[in-house]
Amino acid sequence: MIWGILLLTVLGFLFGLILAIVAKFFKVEVDQRVTQIIENLPGINCGACGFPGCAGYADAIVNKNADINLCVPGAGEVIEKIGKIMGKTAQGKLKMVAKVYCLGDDAVSQKDYTFNGEDDCYSVYSFYQGEKSCKYGCVGKGNCMRVCPVDAIKRDDLNRIWIDENICIGCEKCLTVCPTRVIHMVPIDGGHFVACSSHDKGAFVKAVCKKGCFGCKICERLVDDPTRIYVDNNLAIVKYEKKNDIRNAAVKCPANVIAPIVNQKVFMVENKDRAEKKNNQTQI
Repeated sequence: MIWGILLLTVLGFLFGLILAIVAKFFKVEVDQRVTQIIENLPGINCGACGFPGCAGYADAIVNKNADINLCVPGAGEVIEKIGKIMGKTAQGKLKMVAKVYCLGDDAVSQKDYTFNGEDDCYSVYSFYQGEKSCKYGCVGKGNCMRVCPVDAIKRDDLNRIWIDENICIGCEKCLTVCPTRVIHMVPIDGGHFVACSSHDKGAFVKAVCKKGCFGCKICERLVDDPTRIYVDNNLAIVKYEKKNDIRNAAVKCPANVIAPIVNQKVFMVENKDRAEKKNNQTQI
């Protein structure tokens, strides 16, 4: 028994010594700048920079000469800190945010059926492209909400999903899990976006959704600049090369689907109040 214990002790010591020697000879020196950059990054590991997490981005900056302004969540503050570490300067990139190009909810969207299965967008979409009669709209089961690393995606009491631009970090993860591809990236200073994706003809849109663009071209005529907003295949399209104001078109849109990129939360509340007021007047 004693000899067995002694043998195990000696073997343990020898193996430990061998491991220590191997570790010393094969040790990979880590550039301290990588560690410093990691400490200054947000740590969200969203992948918006194009690299596998914050550690991957830090390593790419130091060892692969990656740009120092790719961290969207960190923005200018992080760029400045990384710049001091690396001895570089860079301008922050224009913030891009995700928006759901659909305002259809349980109150305004007609449904072909009610799905009684897994609460998953792709599961619902596999049955006749979703419950809604409009096959271009948001399925509404929250896949995008579950992948958002910062909880920027919200769902109201009418099952309408929208994205808070103040929280969104532009990681684009939500785009990859949407079966109808109804989520798009827009510049934070772009003014407005058309919160509809339907290319159906106007009569059908009006029949199946009270919040759908039916291609009336009022916005196109009011703005009178096809490089800013125009109607194509029954749907208004906003372009962002120019920044001229289209608020007048948004206000006069009969479908009320030209939504502001900034302060969309206020727009959602006003939209709901307006719909309730109209409904009450109709009942009277």
